[in-house]
Amino acid sequence: MRRTRELLALAAATLVAACGVQPTGVVPAGPGPSIRATTGTYVRAGLTLYFVSDGRVIPVTRPTEGFISPEGAITLLLKGPTEREAAQGLTTFVPPEIGRVEVYPGNPTSIVLPFSVRKLSNQAINQLVCTTLAASGDTGRAPVAPGVNVSSPDEKVYFQSCKAE
Repeated sequence: MRRTRELLALAAATLVAACGVQPTGVVPAGPGPSIRATTGTYVRAGLTLYFVSDGRVIPVTRPTEGFISPEGAITLLLKGPTEREAAQGLTTFVPPEIGRVEVYPGNPTSIVLPFSVRKLSNQAINQLVCTTLAASGDTGRAPVAPGVNVSSPDEKVYFQSCKAE
């Protein structure tokens, strides 16, 4: 009987002690957590392409199924923003008639353009470089170098890092 009284007294004391806690509303703490599968080279949560908004190159993640190579990412970049992305003010400075852009893995990764690099704006080159780096990182063989070599016919190779927001 004594033990029962002690347990009841302990339970009552616990309830009384908890009464001072006041409920609070929702506390903003930023975006929710994201989960990205990391088991295997070909598991993806989305593909990051780089478009232009207010003159700045910014990342845009598109949901994907399966593996998309860096060349595939460049092909999607060449198609430009979707209608929804364009409605949000996104555009591209990479002309769709650019032709085939070849991507070679390595340290650094290399992009070979089918025409003179001088025909592209800095934003267009940056879109290509940033998209290539993002797609190369998604293959599981992320380059150590913080940029890529960009070359075109009859021009020397130059190293370009990603300059995005």
